[in-house]
Amino acid sequence: MTKKSSKSLLEAVETLIGENAVFEGNLTTDRPVRIDGKLNGNIEKALGVIIGEKAVIEGDINAQAVEINGTVKGNITAAEYIELAASSKVKGDIKTNILSISEGAHFEGSSSMLPPAQESGNGAPKK
Repeated sequence: MTKKSSKSLLEAVETLIGENAVFEGNLTTDRPVRIDGKLNGNIEKALGVIIGEKAVIEGDINAQAVEINGTVKGNITAAEYIELAASSKVKGDIKTNILSISEGAHFEGSSSMLPPAQESGNGAPKK
């Protein structure tokens, strides 16, 4: 998956946590997921993660690609890319191959680039 295929990421979403939902616990999936509500826990091995503008995530994210429009309090690792939209608020460390931060985004933490050897067989980064 490349940055150019982010529209296909949105179209391929199989798991949705709605705006009024609160999810407690870890979420493990090998497919794309969209969070519009609140998640207290980690997201593991996801092909892609889309965080909606009103979403609040308190936990770590480990995925192939991550697009953030809402709030994340936790570390984020993505083998392909991480995109922080203007409305995003991230407090935590970021590890990825491609990082895009839009003007107006709030990021408090450190960022580092993943070496290609960090990727596991299923495309998600190794821990």
